Amino acid sequence: MPDRQVRHSPQALDAPLSRLAGAPDELVKAWLLRLVERASLQEIERLPTDRMARELPEIVAALLGSLQSTHASNGALRAVATEQAARMADFRAGPTHGGGPSELARDVAALHSVVLGALGRELGSREPETVVAAAERLAELFGALQAAAVEELVRDRSRELEWLANTDALTGLYNVRYLRQHLRHLVGVQGRYGHPFAVLLLDVDGLKRVNDAHGHAAGDELLIAVAAAMRETVRSIDTPVRMGGDEFCVLAPHQTASRARQLGERLAVAAERHETPTGSPVALSIGVVSCPQHSVDPERLLALADEAMYRAKSAGTGVSVGEPDATAVADGERNGH
Repeated sequence: MPDRQVRHSPQALDAPLSRLAGAPDELVKAWLLRLVERASLQEIERLPTDRMARELPEIVAALLGSLQSTHASNGALRAVATEQAARMADFRAGPTHGGGPSELARDVAALHSVVLGALGRELGSREPETVVAAAERLAELFGALQAAAVEELVRDRSRELEWLANTDALTGLYNVRYLRQHLRHLVGVQGRYGHPFAVLLLDVDGLKRVNDAHGHAAGDELLIAVAAAMRETVRSIDTPVRMGGDEFCVLAPHQTASRARQLGERLAVAAERHETPTGSPVALSIGVVSCPQHSVDPERLLALADEAMYRAKSAGTGVSVGEPDATAVADGERNGH
């Protein structure tokens, strides 16, 4: 459907819109004052007001520019509104800024009111048709801005909730929920395309002694150090995970057990660069298995990696490769491996 034409000549609005767009700071000040008057003290403290004061003039200028005759179509107006909506939504995004769709809608409505009042003063005693046309265009603009901004904020909150659901709060690594999802995915990829992958299970030696002797805060620092060592060592396609307690895991695509053992050794060396509260190097016990060499069942892979890890801990060897599952051996013999 073609864009509906503006009923009154849009050129009549160009001059007042240009004047307002040329001095957006005054509109922003009026908007921030209105926002402060209607928000709670707690909400005001959470808002990034300094950043808003810096960025809003550019946003307001862009919005007013979209109303001028050179951008008179509804399609162009909506495009500008969508572009600026993401910036408006970002002011309310994140756990520190607070607020939600209703607060964001209130922000946009307040800005609409401020701009409408300023444009009304610029138009003065113009023909009623011009004033009505200005009000209609502003309503279209800010309606599109509000809808797009709320949609962007909801998407951002959804991404944030997904991140929280899949992330370990202490270390920032993926958690066991994500591990199981991704492990099933890798097993599926291996079954379809034949790509091997490895599972490395890591245990932090002596964490309980650190907690007992120095407190859980010291133990948490040790876990954070191990997570940092993992990030420094793994490839970008690898997935480092905190299983919980003193156990970590790495999912390493396109890796056999022998190559993953080398990764395990590098992880152990990286951890040793960090110290426990007593000044001794951080030590890891690591079990390594691979799919399909050891198993093609996700839970069995984790169990075999766990067994290998405890063998490494008992032997004091640092890294131990798991023993293939009987089912995996039988499958390999049938396939001529």
